[in-house]
Amino acid sequence: MAAQSAPKVVLKSTTKMSLNERFTNMLKNKQPMPVNIRATMQQQQQLASARNRRLAQQMENRPSVQAALKLKQRNVLILGFWICRVLHLSI
Repeated sequence: MAAQSAPKVVLKSTTKMSLNERFTNMLKNKQPMPVNIRATMQQQQQLASARNRRLAQQMENRPSVQAALKLKQRNVLILGFWICRVLHLSI
């Protein structure tokens, strides 16, 4: 069997402007960056912090999270007790 070559597909240009011209125009028309980027970043961080605080408060109010926190506190107390016992410290 002889290898068959696929016919070449030729697409006619649908625009009169080359990519180089298009990107050059984009760079020329580019909007300047805001002068005070630091203030914008701080505002975004404050907004994110407020959202995180609200989310943390919502999570704390969930019964499953409250149960897990109580269990963790209990386990920490028990662990601390046994560490003191092993180290022969008085409680």
